[in-house]
Amino acid sequence: MTIEREVEYSKGKGCLVQWKASGLDEISLTIAPTVYPPREDSILLDSVLAEHGFGEGRRLLEIGCGSGAISVSCSKRGWDVIACDVNPLAVAATMGNAIDQGCEIEVIEGGPGDIGRWMPSEGVDIIAWNLPYLDPVPGEKLGPLEDSALIENNGDFALLQALAENPDILNRNGLIYLVHSSNQLGTRIPTAWRRAGWATRNVDQVAVGDEMLTVIACWKPFEQALTLHLDSCESTNDEILDKINATQGDLITSTHQTSGRGYRNRTWVSSNRNFMGSWSLGKKSIDKGAEFIQYAASLSVLDTIAVFKNLGLPSHSWTHSSSLEEHGVRVKWPNDIWLRTPSKIGKLCGILAQGRTKGDETRVALGIGLNQIEVSDIEDSIGWETLFKAELDDLIPVLHASIASTLEVHDLIKSLPSDTVLSSIFAAMRMTLCEGDPALFGIDAKGGVYGINQTVQMNENWGWNWH
Repeated sequence: MTIEREVEYSKGKGCLVQWKASGLDEISLTIAPTVYPPREDSILLDSVLAEHGFGEGRRLLEIGCGSGAISVSCSKRGWDVIACDVNPLAVAATMGNAIDQGCEIEVIEGGPGDIGRWMPSEGVDIIAWNLPYLDPVPGEKLGPLEDSALIENNGDFALLQALAENPDILNRNGLIYLVHSSNQLGTRIPTAWRRAGWATRNVDQVAVGDEMLTVIACWKPFEQALTLHLDSCESTNDEILDKINATQGDLITSTHQTSGRGYRNRTWVSSNRNFMGSWSLGKKSIDKGAEFIQYAASLSVLDTIAVFKNLGLPSHSWTHSSSLEEHGVRVKWPNDIWLRTPSKIGKLCGILAQGRTKGDETRVALGIGLNQIEVSDIEDSIGWETLFKAELDDLIPVLHASIASTLEVHDLIKSLPSDTVLSSIFAAMRMTLCEGDPALFGIDAKGGVYGINQTVQMNENWGWNWH
């Protein structure tokens, strides 16, 4: 559809739609031609926003407001709402519907990609964007103005770029909600945000025909936490467990560990080009069981690898685990990640969670050792340079965001369900279980499917230490 055709099409009559927002009375909306009407995706996003309750002066920015359904609903729940859209007819529709419903909403023509024009004058607590992706209903074609609402700039999403250049747009502990579909673009969205150092997590989903519509939350990982690098220490896990006033997400890294250890107290050898670090996790991190931390941490490492391979994130869908399998990534029960290449199979990553209780205080440390290059002192080690090219300084922000994505206990976001973690990890273990490689199991495996009884026995000796 050309812009001339859109102008002609826009001369048609608008329609009246009854919008039933979550927990509110039915709202009448007048929708102009070429303006996106509320549909299943709108209902999904509205239900997520409704869980935040009454705004009580909190500020919300809706990008791509369309008919104004979401903006009007949030305004009725007491939020201070700013809305924007690149389609002037959508701006007019939102303004008109807001007036009809007695809502005070600031509506701006523009959106990410329009420098400065769409940005709120003050920071907001939530940004919501229902990204356009659905095929129009027959007879209800959307024009190029509506189609242009999703703007990409040299492969990077314009909103990401705007937030990088203007970080005060989002208030501290703020959230961004994005709605996407299970298509190729939908797969790229969480990967792009994670690559930029944002934590991401699925919040809610609904199936519509052959598509799965998903709301993801994006946030700045562990905003209250501190990062400390030590040239040398005995163990980064010990540093976390001994740290005074440790905060969830505190990260301590080290170039050399003199007493680093892994599963069953095996020594973890240092290298100045490899990652060695530990995170402080809150007491609530063990609510789902100590073993959940190991699984979630393994999933975080898989996500990090997926980002640098430009693949879908396994934490967002278990189906993405198979893409990593094709690149030789293997999860070894219970706490190692190995890499198989045509010439060798070697250990890429080791994970060790430890806890300490003293009186009423519980400390949890999550240690990860991830090789960039092969360690000369260890015969079966391998580095990520075999799989992708990235410097340590580039990898750490992505790994940090990935740990937050699976393990951060955030006041405004539901924790990652155990089933989500387990389904993705077991999917990632499929090739390991089928190959039965002795190097992966440390037993005299002869190939074929690895027995579930043996797997359970290994679980009894996993790498969690509590003292």
